[in-house]
Amino acid sequence: MRRLPLVLLALVLVVVAAVLLLRAMLPGLVKKAIAARGFTASWAQFDVDAPLDIHLRGLIVVRNATADTLIRADSLAIGIDPWSLLLFRTRLTSVGLARATIHVPARRGTDSETALPEAAAPEKPQDKRWDRARAAKLRYVARSLVDILAAPAHQLPHVSMRDVTLAPAASSTATAASDDDEPPAGARIAWLLLRTGNQGVHVAGEGRWIGRSILPVAGALDYGRDDRITGLARIAVPATAGGRPDTLRVGVHGALSQYRDGGMVTIADSTRLSIGTLRFRLGGTSSREGPRFRLTLSADTLTARQWQESLPRAVLGPLLDLSVHGWYGYKVTLDLDFAHPDSVGFTAVVQPHGLRLDSLATRLDVLRLSEPFTAAIHLPHDRIVTRELSASNPHFRPLASIDSLIANAVVTNEDGGFYRHRGFNTEAVRSAIADNVKAGAYRRGAGTITMQLVRNLYLGHQRTLSRKGQEVVLAWVLEHLTTLSKERMLEIYLNIIEWGPETHGADEATHYYFGHDAGRVTVDEALFLATVVPAPTRWKNRFDATGALRPFARAQMHFIGRAMVTKGRLRPELLPPADSLRVELRGPARAILFPETVAHADTLPK
Repeated sequence: MRRLPLVLLALVLVVVAAVLLLRAMLPGLVKKAIAARGFTASWAQFDVDAPLDIHLRGLIVVRNATADTLIRADSLAIGIDPWSLLLFRTRLTSVGLARATIHVPARRGTDSETALPEAAAPEKPQDKRWDRARAAKLRYVARSLVDILAAPAHQLPHVSMRDVTLAPAASSTATAASDDDEPPAGARIAWLLLRTGNQGVHVAGEGRWIGRSILPVAGALDYGRDDRITGLARIAVPATAGGRPDTLRVGVHGALSQYRDGGMVTIADSTRLSIGTLRFRLGGTSSREGPRFRLTLSADTLTARQWQESLPRAVLGPLLDLSVHGWYGYKVTLDLDFAHPDSVGFTAVVQPHGLRLDSLATRLDVLRLSEPFTAAIHLPHDRIVTRELSASNPHFRPLASIDSLIANAVVTNEDGGFYRHRGFNTEAVRSAIADNVKAGAYRRGAGTITMQLVRNLYLGHQRTLSRKGQEVVLAWVLEHLTTLSKERMLEIYLNIIEWGPETHGADEATHYYFGHDAGRVTVDEALFLATVVPAPTRWKNRFDATGALRPFARAQMHFIGRAMVTKGRLRPELLPPADSLRVELRGPARAILFPETVAHADTLPK
């Protein structure tokens, strides 16, 4: 017992000596640790206060591989528990960041909703659909996310942020494909505080989400030591024309359990998620093994009025022009194991109870699509063109007057399950999730012809979350709450979709490319038209300088042809080999591809 004070004193002296030594070595150790991760750090001032609080001013961190600035901060303060050094497990006690900009890479990918193989894309002629390295990286990111979620929240350091901006990296801002793509998003944190105590964890903050619109956000979250979690967030959504800004309120109340040793986080099935007056049940688990994520979201009673009362007008868009009576239940489930992506489970079930459209109060023209009408076709860049879907338009063709080769090729490529699903194809969603996980990147979506139809007729092509939600709802409405047949949907679709410059509908397309009517085409011509639909403005890229189809274009066409054969939509003997596929441009498209021939013809003596 007499030696105990001496032992404690010796321990204190050892810790003090270690701290003093560490304080002297810290600048070099910090730079070395950052360099080991592929970055270079510099600062204007590096101070260490007792007991072990690091203060950096004028901090700059650069990514070595790209020379891009990752972090620029006026002030960064980090507190370290000196006693944790004895256990060789450094524990942070506090983190403070002020007047800083953090550059993050923007999400990159495509929005393909077709059956075209990535291997057939011109920039990637070889089959690189499944990238093992990218897939492994995606699994690593998902596993890291689980580890972060499972880290004991009650042991987190105090965090303070003021005037912190999250902005797209300079190299990311140039990746937008068009004005209709969602621009690289960022955020500005006005202030954020995280505090831990005897009662649990409290997080609160205010800021702005910066994307196509600026959305002020404020919220708070409490996570008690009894695993109870309660939070509320308010998002101010910009007003529609002539209106006032709306506020979106999102709340959560339930239980969340962390199991760090098992690498698992569980959200109790009793957890409630609220969006305005909408009430959902939320439950799920995430586990490090796999990693695997399981999620369930359900509601017993939902009405159109609840959605209209709960969501801002700008989010609802044309859904405000629907008047729906009745109610419905809803349940969506997701079970994704990154180690076995083909086993992904996804369901989305709507249980309607007396749902019907009020024909008198519904202002959106969805109930009269069976009749001749003037289609206002929404194009990228907020352009709108009109086409008469009646006999007054010499290029309008009833479905029976369009060669079945065109219809079958387009359906096969754009939506192989068109005749089986009811607007939303859950099997296509499962396949898309599996493909994207195996590719390690976003490769294709799961859009349907019905969804494309409402996009062209009512919504436009902005790639925003609210527009995608409107698209899914309107597709469901067309399929369930109108009398529109699949054949009529396809007829409208084939008469309005863009097939080239100011070229809409199958008959305009066949005249533009081939100089003849859509009533009769060759297999080669039908397959070519099907490949143009996903990217009509890039049709010229499919031909070389001599006017012959490029290898990637023939590969895409043959891919669709083989799928048609598999589905019984084309007799095998009618599909030529890929290297035998030919298309001869005889319409106005030829003058676009070879303008010099037109100029030469104009100079010939008459």
